[in-house]
Amino acid sequence: MLNPRVLRAARAAAYLLVSATLLWLVWRWFDGANALARLKAANGYWLLVALGLLTIQLIASALRWRLTSHQLGLPLKTITAVSQYYISMLCNLTLPGGVVGDAGRAWHNRTQAGLAASAAAVMLDRLAGQIAMITTLAVGLAWQLRATATSHTGWWLATLALLLGLVVVARWLPKPAWLARLITWMKAAWFAPDVWRKQLGLTLLILACSLLAFYACAQAVGAELPTHSALLVLPATLLVMILPVSVAGWGLREAAAAVIWPIAGVASDVAVAASVAYGIVATLSALPALWWLRPRLKPADGSI
Repeated sequence: MLNPRVLRAARAAAYLLVSATLLWLVWRWFDGANALARLKAANGYWLLVALGLLTIQLIASALRWRLTSHQLGLPLKTITAVSQYYISMLCNLTLPGGVVGDAGRAWHNRTQAGLAASAAAVMLDRLAGQIAMITTLAVGLAWQLRATATSHTGWWLATLALLLGLVVVARWLPKPAWLARLITWMKAAWFAPDVWRKQLGLTLLILACSLLAFYACAQAVGAELPTHSALLVLPATLLVMILPVSVAGWGLREAAAAVIWPIAGVASDVAVAASVAYGIVATLSALPALWWLRPRLKPADGSI
């Protein structure tokens, strides 16, 4: 049996290889030299706007996680939630897999209500963001297909009826214990009468900041991205990053941008430049975590 440390090292190496390989392929296939030139000439004002938006997003995410944790019996101080979220995001954005920081948050707060509740708070926080992003993608896709909606009304209605039917069936099917427990946590964290408005407001703020930050990075490198197309290509590109097979989505995000953004009339090399700019700005937005990670050792004699 292989040593767990060896397995972790092999997994990390695989993630690095995936990111490096995808970035190399994107560079070769989609005019990486032009993408680099656009990055060098990027508009600093738009990049600062993106940095500000991602900072707001990160703090709002910390507040949403704090709210979710509180509903599951894990009270956190605001500064504790913000500091842990910053550290978590820096880990996610710099370490292979993209979930190391989330696992760290769950483990660090396990003593208050148990590891299961702590992990559920982290998972529900991430899930809320993903549902919001998927919903936005669905809206963007519907907007793109609106021209064919009238000629395919029957198919649209049949699909909607099928989805509603599945929801009704799932409602009455017996649920395993773990799923019933998860649903109970969801109700407490998302739908409690004094909570759902706060959850919705924070989630919409986080979603808007994320999409607008990516849009600002696109503007910084000169991408002409129509609003209706942005609602499709931006969520689709960001959702690719949730796949835990690379380092912080590097390579996956750029490949997705190069393939998807031409739908909106944006050249692949420009899309790659925008994606790289977003990745860099996102990492910079998490650097304040170093303040909480700094060494706090004092000299033995008490001198400063």
